Amino acid sequence: MEVIKLREKLIYEISTGDDELLKVVEDAIDSYNYLHTTIVSEPLTIEQYNKEIELAENDITNGDVFTQEEVEAIVKRWRRE
Repeated sequence: MEVIKLREKLIYEISTGDDELLKVVEDAIDSYNYLHTTIVSEPLTIEQYNKEIELAENDITNGDVFTQEEVEAIVKRWRRE
């Protein structure tokens, strides 16, 4: 798919998507940015590592997670597209 068409499709899907879709997109972007940064940067310090764990624990505490069933439903929708 051409980059322009892909960009337009993503903009449309994001602008009309529900909260669940927006969270999935945000998580995908965060993961991409994290992996890209981690791959090209220095290894994490113990302080950075502990901060990542703290952030993950906060996500869990705040319920900012997906259940196994939610993830499976998301994957099924991806496969249909």
